[in-house]
Amino acid sequence: MSNRKDPNPNRRALSDGMWTVMERVLSQFGQLAIFVTAARVLTPAEFGIFALTSACAILLLRFAEVGWAQYIMSWSGTDEIPRQVLFVAIVFGACAALLGLLVGLGFSLFETTPDAGILIMLFAIWVLLATTSSAQKGILIWQNKLRASAICEIAGEITGLAVALSALISGYGVLALVFGRIAMQSVHLGLSFAFTRLSPKRGMSADQLRDLKDYSIPLFSSRMTVNFRLYAATFIIGGFLGTAAVGYYRAAERLVSALTEVVAVPSQVLAWSLFRQARENHNGTLAGFQKQAEVYFHVLFLTALPIFVWASVFAKDLINGLLGPEWQPAIPIVIILALARAISLPTFASEPILSLAGEIRRLPKVSVIFLILTIVLNLIASPFGMVAVAWAQVIGSVIVTVIMLWLTRVYGAVVWRDVVIYSRRIIPPLILSTVVLILLRDLNVFAELPGLLRITAASIPTVLLYAAALCVFDPNLRSAATSYVKRKTGSAPKP
Repeated sequence: MSNRKDPNPNRRALSDGMWTVMERVLSQFGQLAIFVTAARVLTPAEFGIFALTSACAILLLRFAEVGWAQYIMSWSGTDEIPRQVLFVAIVFGACAALLGLLVGLGFSLFETTPDAGILIMLFAIWVLLATTSSAQKGILIWQNKLRASAICEIAGEITGLAVALSALISGYGVLALVFGRIAMQSVHLGLSFAFTRLSPKRGMSADQLRDLKDYSIPLFSSRMTVNFRLYAATFIIGGFLGTAAVGYYRAAERLVSALTEVVAVPSQVLAWSLFRQARENHNGTLAGFQKQAEVYFHVLFLTALPIFVWASVFAKDLINGLLGPEWQPAIPIVIILALARAISLPTFASEPILSLAGEIRRLPKVSVIFLILTIVLNLIASPFGMVAVAWAQVIGSVIVTVIMLWLTRVYGAVVWRDVVIYSRRIIPPLILSTVVLILLRDLNVFAELPGLLRITAASIPTVLLYAAALCVFDPNLRSAATSYVKRKTGSAPKP
């Protein structure tokens, strides 16, 4: 069995978490570089066409992924079942890719824009690679190889960045963005197999297949409805307001999503690892979930909330500095979507908590409600423009978060009142740093600086102030920081 005991699991979790955060930061930096270059090369309408096609491809990928990776991550046993699940994932990925190829071929034969058909067929290839990569990532996490998983992602992202930028500069247009994705997944896949040293295996028994289906279908239903909910605005805006509006909205959404993923992906990976350890440390019960939740969400809030505040304060500078003045209609969308993402922070660990609690079946029905709610809100808002659609996301986030808090309270043994009390100390540092950030942004000495330079000049002292204020108001964080400094300086014995 691959889940080995570690003499200091907390330190290893922190180290692996830092690797995962670094991977996400590098990933988002690379994707942001591609996005900025594409926005400078493509028109909003062209960017909107890519966004619509990409949304369809991602939904197809979610169909192929089902819940294979999650089943692997929650598995307790030998490596035979993860290998068999990997084989199932490859089969589903191939079927989804074949469907995409047929659709792309149809577009090439019957549409006046053959590039759309080529774009779809390239995305179909990406779906096969990404489905297999997803299962492989699940195996790496199951093996407690979070650092190896991060290395695979980093290498893939660097390759994808190089390929996409080269193709954009060479004039391949929207096709360049898919070239980069295919290159990224190919490198990730090759390295992940080298780290896992496990090959796919046929021959899963009927009973095991039934168990895989019973576990994965509820998770699949939940994730699909979540993804339909996430991309509903894209499709509805495209239908009501046209591809240029989709381009503006997706540009703003992409900037906010880049910041969200920096915290969301590492936090979800850590949630699977940490809450699973809490369950194992308490003989398969949920007795350790509350204590784990208090620490986990405290760290999540103190790291993520300042990021969304920062995005709101510097929305204008980000859009003008990165994309150019022609993308200014996206500025208010950035501010509103940042608020929506901040509201949804408590939901980041809902899936791991409910899955490890054996209550994953609760998600599908709730997710359908979320989907219907989102579509209704977007349909009501879309005739009033992009800003109204963005505010609909805020309303939806409030409702979704309240329901997910209730689910994790009832079925995941997480008392949110205690989580909030534990995290209340971050409020003064957050308010203080926000005020200082706004004051620095509006200082005359910074007013004449280019937008991105002004962001940097105002952000660095604010980050230092925020860190210092956290240490003042949070005794636990102050103690941890002091212990870390003493270990590094050799003034205290290592535990």
